[in-house]
Amino acid sequence: MKPIRKNRIFSVLALTAGLMSCFTAGAHNLTDSNLAIKPEDPVKKEKKASRTLSPMNNESVKIHPAIIKREMHVVAKENAGAEIDFFVFDLQGTLVRHYKMKPRAEYKLSGLKKGKYLYSVFRGDEETVSGKFEVR
Repeated sequence: MKPIRKNRIFSVLALTAGLMSCFTAGAHNLTDSNLAIKPEDPVKKEKKASRTLSPMNNESVKIHPAIIKREMHVVAKENAGAEIDFFVFDLQGTLVRHYKMKPRAEYKLSGLKKGKYLYSVFRGDEETVSGKFEVR
């Protein structure tokens, strides 16, 4: 390549990078008043109800996908030494699986089709957690 062509390419790249940073700053409306550090309110966040969707690693169970196979691993946590009921539903609300799990028990959810599923965990008559996961 000729030196002039290299300089042109470098100039175009530098100009593009500069314009992109300007557009980003303009899109976020960064001004001096927005950059000032504001003290956070000392209001405590309330805990969400147990019926809300929670992460797949919570106080009752840990759910994680298998690396290669189309499976989900479900591991019951200590749960105060009590058995839990683990229910899996499809999005229409049809019961797909039900497991009674002792503390620290592990099950592999296999044979599920691709898609999203809902789960609920009960300790006795009380729902401890519910959520959703996706089989890819």
